[in-house]
Amino acid sequence: MKRLKKIKVAFQGELGAYSERAAKKFFNQAKLELKPCLTFAGVFHEVENSFTDYGVVPVENTLNGGIREVFNLLGEHKVFIIGEIKLKISHVLVANKNAHFSGIRRVYSHPQALMQCRDFLRQNHLKPVEFYDTAGAAKHVAEMDDLTAAAISSEEAAEHYGLKVLRKRIENNSENYTRFVVISTKFTVAKNADKTTVIFTLRNMPGALYRALSVFAIRDIDLLSIDSIPLSGKLWEYRFYIDFKGSIAEPRCKHAVENLGELSHNVKVVGSFKSGETIS
Repeated sequence: MKRLKKIKVAFQGELGAYSERAAKKFFNQAKLELKPCLTFAGVFHEVENSFTDYGVVPVENTLNGGIREVFNLLGEHKVFIIGEIKLKISHVLVANKNAHFSGIRRVYSHPQALMQCRDFLRQNHLKPVEFYDTAGAAKHVAEMDDLTAAAISSEEAAEHYGLKVLRKRIENNSENYTRFVVISTKFTVAKNADKTTVIFTLRNMPGALYRALSVFAIRDIDLLSIDSIPLSGKLWEYRFYIDFKGSIAEPRCKHAVENLGELSHNVKVVGSFKSGETIS
């Protein structure tokens, strides 16, 4: 019987992070070798240097919008998107086994998680403390001998680090979803691709953005999202990140991107892939 080769996947955060869950759900198999990374840049480094086969990073959240750091990294590194998955994010408040909710004073977590739970924190007079990662915050609390400290994380992180859940579903809005993309050094166009991502910078000319968007409009290509990211070191210049409906293998989409190239300094087709499923 042929043995399955382990797939190496990098993600940002500690074990128990939402990105780890996204990786497991996307690849949907037991033969995964997961590599936690301290930063998003660390994930891109692992993939670009072939230390791992893939990386999983979040690109947008329904409450907080796009993640600019990841957009910039996609534009700056020789990696491509080969797929995506959307997860419902439900935060829990976790603390050491002997802690009680009435005694909690400080709550550690990633800035976005703290923002997504700000109503709960304010109503309960809890002091938010920023940390680099939700699962990392849970790990930090587990290592502290402090019954007044808690973390906002996933239930998986609580289980992994031996913490107890004090409160569930503490986010401001229950419709809290994050879209994760899977990156690789290999550019592949999925046979069932129905979504394409491009990144570009425009030439300095009147109506440049209008002209750029019109290459899609005149071909009846549906734009799914558009984000602008300031270019580092270039005052009031931007890099644009666009998702549109369709495969780059379709002539109309291919021609639209070629047309876009005539208006831009550079265009990168970041990926052409199947729209990811949404998992609650």
